[in-house]
Amino acid sequence: MFKKIKDRVSGLNVKKKFIFYGYLIITPVLVAVCIGLFVQSYHTSLTEKKERDISSASNLANNIYTAQEEIKNISTYICINEDVQKLLKISDRKKIESESLNARLWLEKAPMKMVQDMMALKGNIQTIAIYPQNGLRPYLRCVDGSTYYTSIKTVRKTHYYKTILENYNNMMWLSVDHGKNNIYSYTREDKEVFYRTIYDVRLHRVIGIVMIGANKNRFNEMCQNEIKDIREGIIVLDKAGGELIRCGKLDSTVLKRVKNKKFILKNYKKRKNYIKYNGYNIITMQRGANDSIICKVVPKYNIRRHLFDLAVTPALLLLGMLILLFPLLHIISRVVTKPLGEVTKAIKAFSTGDFNQRVDVTTNDEIGEVANCFNKMVNDIKLLIDENYVITIKERESELNALQSQINPHFLYNTLDSLYWQATEKDQEDLADSILALSDLFKLVLSRGSSMVTVEKELELIDKYLQIQKMRFSKRLEYEIVIEESVRDNIIPKLIIQPFVENAIVHGLENITTTCVVKVLAKKAGGYLHFEISDTGIGMTESEVKALWEENKQYANQRIGRYAIKNIQERLAIKYNNDFKLDIESEKGKGTKVIIEVPIQKENEEE
Repeated sequence: MFKKIKDRVSGLNVKKKFIFYGYLIITPVLVAVCIGLFVQSYHTSLTEKKERDISSASNLANNIYTAQEEIKNISTYICINEDVQKLLKISDRKKIESESLNARLWLEKAPMKMVQDMMALKGNIQTIAIYPQNGLRPYLRCVDGSTYYTSIKTVRKTHYYKTILENYNNMMWLSVDHGKNNIYSYTREDKEVFYRTIYDVRLHRVIGIVMIGANKNRFNEMCQNEIKDIREGIIVLDKAGGELIRCGKLDSTVLKRVKNKKFILKNYKKRKNYIKYNGYNIITMQRGANDSIICKVVPKYNIRRHLFDLAVTPALLLLGMLILLFPLLHIISRVVTKPLGEVTKAIKAFSTGDFNQRVDVTTNDEIGEVANCFNKMVNDIKLLIDENYVITIKERESELNALQSQINPHFLYNTLDSLYWQATEKDQEDLADSILALSDLFKLVLSRGSSMVTVEKELELIDKYLQIQKMRFSKRLEYEIVIEESVRDNIIPKLIIQPFVENAIVHGLENITTTCVVKVLAKKAGGYLHFEISDTGIGMTESEVKALWEENKQYANQRIGRYAIKNIQERLAIKYNNDFKLDIESEKGKGTKVIIEVPIQKENEEE
């Protein structure tokens, strides 16, 4: 079987082999990646579920604690109020009996009006009772039709009273069902009651009891809002394990687990807030030792129900990548096999006698080496055939160069010198000055000894050039050269300024009859030499300036010696490694300004 596959693959062309082996190598990798994504999605799903459950339980705890804290704050206000303390500390029996006859006692001698305002503001608080231990008339306030027991004696008989006295911090939460119970002689609705003693700190004794009842529905709604699944449940316990609220579905074994005394009495800081028990996850929240214990019970995450959802994305990703892999491998194989095809085509054409065949080498790999060897072979064979013709052409070129070398700069200088003296003898001073300027200009331009010149020499060349142009254009051209003394001895690349001066004259004087002023400025600017070449000629539009940088069409034919203006930027980039500035500013009808900045360099610093 394996041999048959090997034989069939060996019969494929290079492109198909490339695609086949590409799939053979990449497919296992893609499968491994998709499996990794599936595993990651699985763990991420579990983590997110756990975080959602913890966040839900935390949010519920914050809401319940906030509601309980509001009730505690009102009880604290009552317990520490001086007017309330005075009434509860009355010990004279006659005064107690006298004060008890006053039905408005608590409203007149204690801030109960403010307490009633607090009840109205909170909305959820429905009953408040204050039972003095000295036998004074109790304060009983119910806004929902509920009724408290009217005597402290009845309260003392309840087990809650005994429990609160035994409690070390003298406060506890109770869940009270509607109807008659140990707190109310009658209540219309289920309530959460905060039961607390009022303490005389100076005498270290209990002087009263305060009970505040809140509608249980609000707490139930908080719990219901955090139940996201019919299999989830919530139970809220007081610090001693008494049940305050229960919502949703709760397994009996889980209830037994969370109500276990060992679990309840364990230090809240050391108790784990996320427990796995009997197929359920129990999230427990307790803010402080005296706060309620909030438990959210959720079934363990059934990953099997979600395996399909988790596997769909990696599977679709694998399928999509395998489909996209074909055109990608096809393109890559074409890139690899195309040069081979070109080499094959060139060899066939060469075999027919076409000795001009060449293969473009675009790679440095083995295919590139084959193409290079082919090109070299063709060149060698063509060289042998054309050798006699080339030798003859070279001999003729040598003769021509010999003739051209006879006309050298010395001959040019001697000719200009003769013309200068002839003009001087005939008193043609302007012509003589122009010839002398031209001679000096040629000396400066044709001097090939160094590619660097001083600023003074460069500007001297420009001055000679402008003298000659002044003779040509007369009053239509005015010029000015301004140079700081400190920059004269600095060196710059030869002929980086003159081409711009020439362009200012050639193009600046086009189609204008007014005088064109050309100004050349040389100065220092920080650590750079700053040059400005400005003219008042016809100028350029913004698009023309942009096209100048893109194509250099305007400067394409402007040359002096062998230096083209187009190449100035490239020369500066090579010389200064892009540490230079070359800007052109122009406005149509107003003129052009060229700004050049290069690093300062002394003559003895030339590399």
